[in-house]
Order: sequence, then structure tokens, then C-alpha cells
Amino acid sequence: MRRSAPAPLEPAPVAAAPIEPPRAAARIMRLVERALLAAGIVLFIVLLARLGPATVWGDLRLLGWGFLLMCSQEALSYVFNTTAWRFAFPPPRPSVPFRKLLAARLGGEAINNLTPTATIGGEVVRGRMLDGVVDQSTAWASIAIAKLMQTFAQMSFVFLGLILVVHYTHLPEGFERGLFIGLTVLTSGLLTGIIMQRRGMFIAAANVAGRLRIRVPEQLRQQLVRLDREIARFYQAPGAFALSVAAFFAAWCMGIVEVYIALHWLDAGATWTRAAVIEVLSVSFDALLFFVPAKAGTQEGGKVLIFTLLGLDPAKGLTLGIARRLRELTWSMIGLIVLARHHARQRNRAQ
Repeated sequence: MRRSAPAPLEPAPVAAAPIEPPRAAARIMRLVERALLAAGIVLFIVLLARLGPATVWGDLRLLGWGFLLMCSQEALSYVFNTTAWRFAFPPPRPSVPFRKLLAARLGGEAINNLTPTATIGGEVVRGRMLDGVVDQSTAWASIAIAKLMQTFAQMSFVFLGLILVVHYTHLPEGFERGLFIGLTVLTSGLLTGIIMQRRGMFIAAANVAGRLRIRVPEQLRQQLVRLDREIARFYQAPGAFALSVAAFFAAWCMGIVEVYIALHWLDAGATWTRAAVIEVLSVSFDALLFFVPAKAGTQEGGKVLIFTLLGLDPAKGLTLGIARRLRELTWSMIGLIVLARHHARQRNRAQ
């Protein structure tokens, strides 16, 4: 899906067993994730209490049929994202049926939206749903490439959109400077990730693990070498790079359509410029706070802050955040149904 804010530099796992981090580090990471999730939930409850549950409920009722339009436009976003993933396959591009890619996209996005896996879990699901459809090295290479291409398109969308934001709005100087600094740091990391992918990111990571005395099985090492070779072939075709980024960029732009629909039905002065400004700032916050599991609280709190900065009713901002969350849950349910059907077919074949 488009707006699951991606972690810019997270490589996709490979088919073999993953390298196990030290138990203490894994335990600390789980505790941090739970703490962030709890903090996000508390933030949402506080915002709802301060703005008034009755006011927010009234705005949700005002949104009414507009919610169906918000859900409908997401279908086009999935088409753009799936097309972008298709272009991310190393040449010669395998003839994977579009419907299978779309099903894997839906299933993976459902896992990303519903579980605190920092967008890693959804990538694992996508790779496994392509098992038997395409060579696993090629599948994992496309997932790793698509992850960076989606983030590259996200940063392009944000920086181009910030030109519009600076021109049409008057944000506090310190807030604006901090936003640019944070996004510049993320973009620098993104470009570093692309360079590393071109030069063999995964085998380099295995070598670092070896120096840290983390055992990397020889079979896994060979798979990492094949994965790096597949990725290197993609970067030899600049046309595929441009097409993948362009399709992901179109998916990010669909967020402007969604915000415009919400503003119109909430009677909040809908204009395309205002919708673009709100979406650019929303995507910026999601990028900066990508480490919060499932964007808990940050999605709703970010909308409240944006509406306040723009002089709009913050309660309507919270309503937009809740409506977007409900839209994500709606499509996540569809993704879970697709995933369940996939597992049922796999069991039938195994029997």
C-alpha cells in the first residue's frame, strides 16, 4: 500500500533462515516497540479526550459516504504500487501474473498495518507468496529493490511538495528548519542504501556479521551472493529504475486525492493546494516517525498538528486521521482474506 510509512534502509530478508540477533538486543527491541506502541495509543486517547469524542463522532458522521470514496481510491493506489513492484524485477523481467503480485502486495500490506514488525513482516509475506511462482533469489531481489524505490519516490514526493508548502503556507521557522534537516538526513541514508545495493549490500552485511562473531551458514552466504547479483542486474537497466519510481510516485500522489475527498465531505474548505499541503506534511511526519509500530497515535496526532498549523479545526484533523486508519483496516481485512485463501491453496496442494 502506498502510505505505510516505509523504513528507508531496511533490506528484505532472504529465503533461508535469518541471522539471529543476540537475545538481549532482540529483547530490548521488543520492549522499545511495545513502549512506542503504548505511547502512541495514549497519545490518541489524550487527543480524543481533549477534542471531544462527541465532536469527532459528529465529524465522522459528516464524512459519511465520503469514506467509501476514500476506500475506492485506494484500489488505484494498489494498482500503481503493484505496477512499480513489477518494474523492480531484475531483467529479463519474469512473466509473473499481475494478479499474483497484487495478491502478495495486499497480503504483505495487511501484515505491515496490523503487526508491529517495522514493515519487515509484510516483505517476508510477499516473498513467501511468490514461492513457486518465480525464482526466490529474483523475488527477494525485487522486494529489496522495490523497498528502496518506494522510499526514493516518497522522498521525491516530499521534497517537491515542500516547495508548495513553503510557498503557500507560513510554518514556524524552527519547525520548517527541523523538518528539512530530518528529511535531508533520511534522504542521505536512502542514497547510501542505493549505492550499497549496487555494490553488494547483503554479502557486505554477512561479512560484518562474521566480524561480530554472528555465524552465517555457508548456504545462506551463497544465497546472499546470488541475491546481490540479481540486484546488480536491475541497476544496469536505468529505464526500469525510472518506471518503478514513477509508478510509486503516482501512488503517493493518490494520497492528495484522498485528503481532498475528506476535506470536501468534512466541509473544511477543500482545495487541491490545501489537500497537497496536508498530504505532503503527513507523509513527512510518517517518514520521520517510521520507527513507531503501525504509526500508532502518530498518524492521528500528526493530522491534528497539521490542521492546527494551517488554522483549520484540529478535531477535523483527528477525524481525517481516524478515517485514514479505518481505510487502512478495511483494506487490511481484504489482504488477510487474500492471505488466508493463499494458505488454504498451499495446504490443498501439500495434501
